Amino acid sequence: MIKRITDDAERVVRYLTREGSINTTLLALIEKYGFNKDFQEIWFQVEEDKINALIMRHFNYAYLYSWDCNCDFEELGGFVSFTGADVVLGKKGLLENILPYVDGFALEPSCHMVLENPEKLLPPYGAEKAKLEDCREMASLIYSVPEFARFYHSCEEIERGIRRRMEMGEIRCFVIKRDGIIVSQAYTTMESYLYASIGGVVTRDEYRNQGFASQVVSSIAHDILKDKKFPNLFFSNNKAGEIYKKLGFAEICEYGMLFSSKYCLNNIKNAKF
Repeated sequence: MIKRITDDAERVVRYLTREGSINTTLLALIEKYGFNKDFQEIWFQVEEDKINALIMRHFNYAYLYSWDCNCDFEELGGFVSFTGADVVLGKKGLLENILPYVDGFALEPSCHMVLENPEKLLPPYGAEKAKLEDCREMASLIYSVPEFARFYHSCEEIERGIRRRMEMGEIRCFVIKRDGIIVSQAYTTMESYLYASIGGVVTRDEYRNQGFASQVVSSIAHDILKDKKFPNLFFSNNKAGEIYKKLGFAEICEYGMLFSSKYCLNNIKNAKF
């Protein structure tokens, strides 16, 4: 049975924090917006009093979480379709099981990693904190990567989002510059009270394979650790995964995204790191 949750924050947070790192986005959105917004709704799939899964709709995104993936997959898939989501995120195994019950979606796998050995990070001197005047160039780099650009209507939309979040202190942005040009960057996509997800890692083509991604990720991870939070990230590119492993990140679980046809990219070859 699917049950709408309008309060009971303690129970929701307790369920999500069993694997808090993978649920950074859900925890952060609950902290910021709560349960009663027209663009954000939360449900439990329950069997008697046992929670089998949690579903969150945030605008056109649906986030699924189940601790043991012991769910009624047909009911869950049908309900996700009912929400009208274009993108569905969750553990790969969970998404694979609901895929037969949602129409017009394709699965793109990824992997969730958590920083387990901070001693492997590079010293935090290779990158600098971005400033407001860097927002346009950062947005341009993001928009140059098809895997990122598909979620936005324009480069200007990305710039507005980065600028607003930077002005509100909701994002950490680190960049590496050469001759006044940003050659590599990373920022936090979401932060909860205890976890911070690193994303937006992009290096210009002509500066790749020079260690810049390692430097910028190390710098932002050190900054997160200073606030006594746990850095984590997602990757779908094996080369990127090897970089992160060398920096002390460890694979925690297989993750994934279901995309409707409007977001699917066929024959994606190399993400830019």
